[in-house]
Amino acid sequence: MHMLRIIVSIKQVPDADDLRVDPITNTLVREGVPAVVNPPDLHAIEEGVRLKERYGGKVTVITMGPPQGESALRDALAMGADEAYLITDRSMAGADTWATSYTISRAVQKLGGADLYLFGRRAVDGETEQVGPQTAKWLGIPVVGYVSEVREVKERSVVVVKSTESLEEVLEVPLPAVLTILETANKPRQPDINSLIRARTAKIPKLTREDIGAEPNKVGLAGSPTKVIKVQPPPKTRNPEIKYVGKDQDVIDWLVQKIRESLTEDSGQSLKYERPKPKAKTEREVWVYVDHVDGEPNPASWEIMGEGRRIADLMSTSLSAVVIGDRVDKVVGEAFQYGADKVYHARTKGYNLYDNDVFTQALSRLVKKYSPEAVLFPGSRNPRELASTTAIAVDTGLIADCTNFDVDEKGILHSTRPDFGGKEMSTIICPNHRPVMVTVRPGVFRPLPRTERKGEVIREEVEDLFTRFKVLETRKVERRNVLAEADVVVGVGRGIRDPENIKLAEELAEKLGGVVGVTKPLADSGWYPKDRQVGQTGVTIRPKLYIALGISGAVQHLVGIAGARKVIAINLDPEAQIFQNSDYGVVGDLFQVVPELLRRL
Repeated sequence: MHMLRIIVSIKQVPDADDLRVDPITNTLVREGVPAVVNPPDLHAIEEGVRLKERYGGKVTVITMGPPQGESALRDALAMGADEAYLITDRSMAGADTWATSYTISRAVQKLGGADLYLFGRRAVDGETEQVGPQTAKWLGIPVVGYVSEVREVKERSVVVVKSTESLEEVLEVPLPAVLTILETANKPRQPDINSLIRARTAKIPKLTREDIGAEPNKVGLAGSPTKVIKVQPPPKTRNPEIKYVGKDQDVIDWLVQKIRESLTEDSGQSLKYERPKPKAKTEREVWVYVDHVDGEPNPASWEIMGEGRRIADLMSTSLSAVVIGDRVDKVVGEAFQYGADKVYHARTKGYNLYDNDVFTQALSRLVKKYSPEAVLFPGSRNPRELASTTAIAVDTGLIADCTNFDVDEKGILHSTRPDFGGKEMSTIICPNHRPVMVTVRPGVFRPLPRTERKGEVIREEVEDLFTRFKVLETRKVERRNVLAEADVVVGVGRGIRDPENIKLAEELAEKLGGVVGVTKPLADSGWYPKDRQVGQTGVTIRPKLYIALGISGAVQHLVGIAGARKVIAINLDPEAQIFQNSDYGVVGDLFQVVPELLRRL
């Protein structure tokens, strides 16, 4: 086998605790903020170094960013990369993922290309999951996102395991290829002292826009189809009623009463859809991409259909569903029941399971032919990848991981998403490109009540399909998420002090017929399984009742519980952020309050 050439693209992210926003440009002030390697990218570096150790070859690491991006590259060299390049140019600042992926594609071509291009799964500052797939599209090569294992690199192909929410597939793709590596694929190594010393003195060449031959109108803020128009702290969403142990009369009885009320309250009235007053008149339709696994709809698609209905009504236009696949009658039928006026079915004969090549061809063909105003995608793994590659194919902007939408009087969609683990909310528009494409976080919106209705189906036979993916094995995985389905979740934060004490929360959850969830620090420390982490980088939940024990209320956690119908917080610190985001709060020691609560329930 020839020498394997691997390029790992990494991102440097500001240490989220030191962030400020520039009020004039609405972008983050990165000057003077300590920066670290984006944590998921450490897994991409590790995978690259392991493949080099297994097959021989060379690992080159690149990053685009300001001069201080050098420190991230030195970290990568210390882990075992052979060389590093910094792509840096004033004109590249403020790039969105479209402009970033274009710049990276130009840089790697300038460096002579590679057999494998590795990316981390996501960037923790914006949760986009777009740059890897988009770079592949610019380079015209296949992408496999969400790789949990690189099985084998052959002379002309690579065999990998791709893991999504419901499927595990073993795929063979031709080289060169882009892979995005999951955090579960490996454990990044700690460099030894000699490697650290060597990395400190290594020479890191810089590449400018001219060096890589990038077109000036495609880089940086100027070349980005999407624009951030507003950055603000997350809104306060609840009106808290707070009691103090020892100061207020019989706090525990009051708490028991509030728990009972929260569980018996009828939520029926909130489910009826009330049509909003239109804010503008748009000629083009709003589309929702309906994700399915072999003809079984992904429930997140129906949640987004509910919000798509509202957006279409604000624009006084119609709502259409887009379904891609061969045998999808069930999906098409349900799309009408959940609110679609019309369904576009791109029939991909012989392909019913998601395939990035086939589905990108099918979707971009529909978009070019019918030119919608907006396309909304569920923020699950395959739809995110499809949205990324399609945005490049149809030359438009893609806004990721949105949790809130509005429409202005010009009919422009305003999409808001949490950034930096939810430390701030950014509102983004796509002023000059259509359609605007958006991925929507699952678990935030509710589906419309199901009704018996039918509508027009527009079928497009997608001919001359080609794919570069060979599916060697497919296995359905039952990843039932108990957190997402629970009516009661008892959340535990650092205030629990010791993993042993989580038993107390488990007892309370059991008594209320619920489950336990934890904050990010507890999941990261291994105190509780990672799939029980509630928050932006964990699970977004929507129970009838969320009880927060010893949780301070970091914004990334608050984003995950925003959909809870009622939130009760118990914390010693009266200043804890969680109280501002709860309906009922008890300021007191959870080790006194909870046992007493258990006795009286």
